[in-house]
Amino acid sequence: MTYLGQAKVMQSSPARMLLASMLLLACLPTYAELRTALSASEIEELDSVQLVIRDLESRETQTPDLSALDANFQILGVNTSSQYQFINGRAQSWVDYRITLQPKRTGQVVIAPIVIGNKRTAPLTLQVRQLSNAVLQQISDLVFYELELSADTIYVQSQLLLTRKLFYVDGVQLYGGQLAPPEIEAAQVLTLGEDRSYSVTRAGRTMGVYEQRYAIFPERSGALTIPAESINASVPLNGATTRSRKTVKVASKERTVKVQPIPPTYPADQSWLPAKSVTATATYQPDLSQPAKVGDTIRQVVTINVRGNTGASIAPDTNNVDTQVFRDYSQPINIKNDLSGSGVFGVRTEAIDLVPIIPGAHRLPARTVTWWNTDTEQVMTTSIETMALTVTGPATQTQQPPNTASTPPRSAETQVGGTIQSHANSLDWAAVVAALVALSGIGLLRARRRQTRPPAENANPPARIASEQLAASPLKQLQNALKDCEPAVLRKTLASFLTGLCGLPRARALDRFAASSEDAAAFLEALNTACFAQGRFTQDHRSLGSAAVEFFLLHNSRQLKQNIGASALPELFAEKPQ
Repeated sequence: MTYLGQAKVMQSSPARMLLASMLLLACLPTYAELRTALSASEIEELDSVQLVIRDLESRETQTPDLSALDANFQILGVNTSSQYQFINGRAQSWVDYRITLQPKRTGQVVIAPIVIGNKRTAPLTLQVRQLSNAVLQQISDLVFYELELSADTIYVQSQLLLTRKLFYVDGVQLYGGQLAPPEIEAAQVLTLGEDRSYSVTRAGRTMGVYEQRYAIFPERSGALTIPAESINASVPLNGATTRSRKTVKVASKERTVKVQPIPPTYPADQSWLPAKSVTATATYQPDLSQPAKVGDTIRQVVTINVRGNTGASIAPDTNNVDTQVFRDYSQPINIKNDLSGSGVFGVRTEAIDLVPIIPGAHRLPARTVTWWNTDTEQVMTTSIETMALTVTGPATQTQQPPNTASTPPRSAETQVGGTIQSHANSLDWAAVVAALVALSGIGLLRARRRQTRPPAENANPPARIASEQLAASPLKQLQNALKDCEPAVLRKTLASFLTGLCGLPRARALDRFAASSEDAAAFLEALNTACFAQGRFTQDHRSLGSAAVEFFLLHNSRQLKQNIGASALPELFAEKPQ
């Protein structure tokens, strides 16, 4: 138990305490502005005492300044009441402040002066007797915490399982509910399943157990500290001739785990993925047993399962489609995490539509995932074999794929979830005429908007900029992209900037940015919609993105300095004065 010297207590007879305090106040001289009295001048360790302060000739309740008590006491509660009397033509009024205190140490403890408005109480002293070891041991046997960790040493970004159990006997009452998930610096904490309650037998005694389970993913190497946390509980104590109830603070112990960096044997050109197991499957629609025709759409769905990590930990596919044989159109990526079991089970699903443009015998793209087995501490690979496809029909470079509205062609820039490429090598005359008509309509619409909108709203930067404008520092590149780059280029620039800045894989860096603020989440959603679903991306979205990036940098500067060094931080990383 770690609650010794920190426990709280409630007296068995609050009415008796209050009566004694009021009697003491009544005996004090009436000329004092503030009267003070203690319910007892001597108490035992883990007991509490009530300090009563009466503010005479006052009818207005104020907030007392109790900061001076923090050094020696735990403040359990503050209650106020006011009273007004008119007797024999004489009016009297006062405000009572009843403060319940629990001493933090034994011996003679000073109750420092308390300020109420412009008045101050006189200091008081309290004698605190130490409890016997037998009583302390009795308390520690009634209620306590136990922590179980899956390992004492793990790798960065790998899974650490934490099980927290509260043991208690019948008659123990818990105050304030159970502990919240632990808050750990530079680590992601996920709750596994629902909290459980059950019974066990310890030393011949039946005890209740409240169990909580968590998965922890450290984001940097070094020492990972799981802080001590506590709750309040009321426990029954049986003496030789008396029975009492005390309120104690039940605390878990602080634990430290060593987090190792990425091992040197792991391939430097592969994304880091620590896990217990990784499996991958691929399905095709329609089935590959029948020959396909030039211009048909074949959807490849790749599902990667990782046990012991999240779906976001799996790096996007590096597009290895043969562009001389297929046009390819990526679909939105689906990431899921199953937290119902004994650990995290992540799933990443990627779909791509392949349109053959020449006949013959072709090979569909394969997929290989490199990962680190945390059980055997070895580099592993999980692969999807290359599949054969027979394509019939005349070769064409102009045939458009079906459902182009729902599967827009990719730009030549890398997107989160796969490399996106454009294969519009030629257009037929109908497409050219349609494009000219669309451009004419856009021109007329813009001209009408210039006549009706104020100049500030009419200012709309071009949809793209020259590549040489981005040849600057990463932060400058992002700022330029936010101003006037097309969504595909902006998304690539943002992902690259966050990856280098946070020291995380691209998917995790984007997830961290999206979780930093509501503006960041809204901006990233608009950007994804513009890239993958032909959504509208406006100047307001760009302004939202600029504000979200600035907020992210300012509120993460301390951790980002640890990743890239203080000397490499731009001026925008300057921390706010404390």
